[in-house]
Amino acid sequence: MRPISRAAAVIQILDNYLAGKPVEIALKGWFRSNRFAGSNDRYLIRDMVFEILRKKSSLGFPFQIKGYLENGRILTLSYLADHYELVQLGIEIKQNSYFYEKLSPNEIAILSNKKKLMEASSKPITFDYPSFLSEALVKSLGNSFESIMGKMQERAALYLRINMLKANSFYAEKILATEGIFCTKLSNCDTALVVSQGRKLVKSSKAYTSGIVEIQDLSSQLMTDLPQITSGVRILDYCAGGGGKTLAIASKTINKAELLAYDINPNRLSNLKKRAIRAGAKVKILKTLDLEEYKVSCDVVFVDAPCSGSGIWRRDPEVKWSLTEKKLKRFQLDQAGILKEASRFVKIGGVMVYVVCSLLPEEGETQIKEFLEIYRNFVGFEQSLLHPLVASDGFFRAVLKKVSSC
Repeated sequence: MRPISRAAAVIQILDNYLAGKPVEIALKGWFRSNRFAGSNDRYLIRDMVFEILRKKSSLGFPFQIKGYLENGRILTLSYLADHYELVQLGIEIKQNSYFYEKLSPNEIAILSNKKKLMEASSKPITFDYPSFLSEALVKSLGNSFESIMGKMQERAALYLRINMLKANSFYAEKILATEGIFCTKLSNCDTALVVSQGRKLVKSSKAYTSGIVEIQDLSSQLMTDLPQITSGVRILDYCAGGGGKTLAIASKTINKAELLAYDINPNRLSNLKKRAIRAGAKVKILKTLDLEEYKVSCDVVFVDAPCSGSGIWRRDPEVKWSLTEKKLKRFQLDQAGILKEASRFVKIGGVMVYVVCSLLPEEGETQIKEFLEIYRNFVGFEQSLLHPLVASDGFFRAVLKKVSSC
């Protein structure tokens, strides 16, 4: 398929997304109905859809200010205008049978004046985020707001975590290179590789399928990089979910910690057993009935709490546009409840590690401040906020030490 033909496919997919279908369902539906599209075309179509979703507001604004309703066509044309000379774009569209409508005079006028029209946009439009988050993001990011939010509009790099249970960095890089995947080792994380070439090959590679490497963002890897996470201790991953950080902890401790994994929704743990076997990780998966046995007994309770996902908008832009004030309040209530419950399993002298993939203070520092005001037997030990200027995805982490029984 030619690039313009793929763009025509993207219009249909975006229209289905804007009509209410989850983006993954919209993509799968188009792929099923258009089996002529090869694997490379599917990869590039998907990539363009996500590029557009990252910048949905800023791409649509020049048209919407002129009275157009948001749709797949205006978003895709606006995206294409950033990558083609306008005359050439018109020629490409005119010559392509997949485009049912050629560029109209109004569309040409808008695309010609995109930069000028964007001068009337607000920060939420320019930097592509829900407007109700403006105050919180400015408060959280301070003078770096524009730099960080600009990065959040870009595609994220692909990071791999070396599984230290199976390989060191030299061996992992060597195996990956034999399969056409070239990486760079990072100085701020011993287990992290950033893929520089062969991104599409990772999931089918022997290094991945045999558990030598896992796909895991740099910031996510750094969340488990703590001196308290070490061999000879009992660690409870309280919101284990798919098990990404559980496996990172197993790798870091070389299977020499007692590692427990729990999630209130057991369906989220469904893949962990299989992933642990592939990784060679020793993990005990707990059910709710098992929990009381471990009350006030854990050296580390790791809480990767559900959140808005504002730190991973580059990877999952759909969560950005589906977030509402009501949903954010719900997340905050859930986080407070989880902190309360998880704290019961920390022994005196142990720590609770609270993590959210969020840039919002309501889910990070404010949440911790309110917890410490109620639970005086914990003290704040460390807080940090990662973002694309210092790492990759946006993550908040707080380490809280339990100093007394009550």
